Parts: sequence; structure tokens; C-alpha cells
Amino acid sequence: MLERPSLPKPARRWSAALVSAAVLVSAAPARAAWPDDVTLSALATWNGQSVGERTRQGAYEAVVKQLAVGIANKPMAPAETTGPAGFDVSFSSTVGFIDATSDDPTNPSPWQRVQQDGDPTGVLWVPRLSASKGLPLSLEVGGNLGYVAFSRQTVFGGWGRWALVEGYRQYPDFSVRVGYSGYVGNEELELGVTDMSASLGYTLPFGTLVGINDAQFSPWLGVGMLRIRALPRMSDTDMARYGVYPINTSPDLAKPGFSPVELHLGFRIHTGDFQVLMLGTYVPGVMPTANMGFGYVF
Repeated sequence: MLERPSLPKPARRWSAALVSAAVLVSAAPARAAWPDDVTLSALATWNGQSVGERTRQGAYEAVVKQLAVGIANKPMAPAETTGPAGFDVSFSSTVGFIDATSDDPTNPSPWQRVQQDGDPTGVLWVPRLSASKGLPLSLEVGGNLGYVAFSRQTVFGGWGRWALVEGYRQYPDFSVRVGYSGYVGNEELELGVTDMSASLGYTLPFGTLVGINDAQFSPWLGVGMLRIRALPRMSDTDMARYGVYPINTSPDLAKPGFSPVELHLGFRIHTGDFQVLMLGTYVPGVMPTANMGFGYVF
């Protein structure tokens, strides 16, 4: 087992941030050497004391749901597509407001329970690089590569969109989207999220000389559903010991609460080829996220 670097807390986190900026960390074995590596085997005890099965299972379920919402693909685009000749590349950042800490040292938060040192970062932060390409018939495909900050886990995602209505002045744009995002590089947990959503929006031009030096404001809102799939990477004996289990890996293992509804609201400001994006999502009973990004549309 790797030892956690003996750096002061601020230095440790700055070091992790610099590593993330330089390279998205490869999928190496990940037994809790970094602050936000999820370690299911830490669920069995707290401060040297055994933890009850109900507590272990509750912490596991809370972490899986919140981690899944954080890594899921986000609808970071207006309801309209880029068009058959369009191409979009952007950098975005997701901040998830997780149950990171507890005021009661005898009753730690779910995220403290899955950290070997009980010291998770205050929020779940996932920066990503995304690209999408417009296709004929109002279709669009895209993908992203991300990093779960202060950990050694990465995120890979892809999606497809179809705008059933777009480009009409008298009607709002309407599109549907389906995608999948996977959590990669953790030695003890395999996690994936299927996302399905619909968005409704409109594009409004503004500027001193509309059509010459104008910009566009494109708000959108929508609703979708996530399907969370989790598989502990350990034996049946260890799963029973730590209070964890497979979720939605087969019809027999479907569990209520792991196919939650997600609401989203966002806007884009687009001028020339440059765009700025803002998006908020909310999964009732799990957590909200704040998302912002910038990039280019060609």
C-alpha cells in the first residue's frame, strides 16, 4: 500500500492541482494515497472502532450517488446544435456540493468514511476538456476527458444529441440527448452513469449593430434522468465485510434511488467564435452542481 505524501495540507493540494493541469492522471492502482481517492475498504472501521453494517451501507450509497452525479455528462450547450459543419471545443469545470465533513467527530460524513485519513476535499471538483461535432439532420456527437481533482481517477464520457426543432424564430429550440460517463482508475470501485435528457431553449441576438458586431445569448432549461451503475472490485466476502454491493449491473440488482431525475438550467454568451457557458444542475435528494466553461465554436 502506498503511503500518503508527508506534505502539509495546502502544499499537498497545490501539488495535486499542478499535476492535474499538466496531465490527466492515468488509470493506475489507487489505494488511498491522495486526499480524494475513494477507498471502500476504509468503511469497516472509524478511529479504530468497527462500524455497523447499516452505517457502512448508508455511507457507500451516499458516496456512489454523489460521485455519479459529479462525473455524469452535463448538458453544457444550448438546445440548438452546432449545425452540420459546426465544431465545438471547450474547457469546463464541475463543482459538486458533497457531504464532505461533519461537525460530530463520532459521526463522520459519508466522504470522510471512504478516505483512509478521513480528510476529503470540501467539494467534488471535475475539470474536463470536451469536443463535439455537428452532423446532418440536426444531429451532434461529442466526448470529454476529465479528472477528479485531488485524486488519481479520471472520467471519460461521450454523448449524442438530436435537435427535433431548431433555428425557428417563432419556436423555441428543442433537443434530446443520451450519453455515458465512466469513472476510471479506482482499484476498489467501478462506476458508470448513463444520462438521458431533453432541453428547451432560445437564442437571442444582441449588440450595437445586430448582424455585424453582435453577440448571442442562449438560455436553456431541461430535465433528464441518470442511471447509476456501480460495481465494487472485490470478492463477495469483502463486499459483505465493508457493506457494499453491485448496483444496477443487472435487472436483478436494480435499486430504487439510483435512477434519479436531474434538472438543469444554463445559458451561453457567444460572440464571434468564442463562447462562455454557465450551467446549474440539481438532483433532488442527492446534490446540486455548478458548472462553468469557455471555448470556441467553429
